[in-house]
Amino acid sequence: MEILEGKLPSRIFNRILEAEPGMDKYELANVFLTRFDRLDSKVLPAIWHWKSVRSIRGMSDEQFDETVLALMRSAGYRV
Repeated sequence: MEILEGKLPSRIFNRILEAEPGMDKYELANVFLTRFDRLDSKVLPAIWHWKSVRSIRGMSDEQFDETVLALMRSAGYRV
């Protein structure tokens, strides 16, 4: 996934949500957790509470990116 190439999670996730109108953040979180199987469930609330292109409130893109990348680093991913 592009995150491993240095792209920000918020940009990638927003693009996915725009391209897939039927997908919600809960499905997106499950796909992400399946793809990055070394992550634990701590990443799920970060995705659920993030202010995506479809949300009116929530965690900012900057906070979200920092949180997700920190969790990925702690799971051993090089991001």
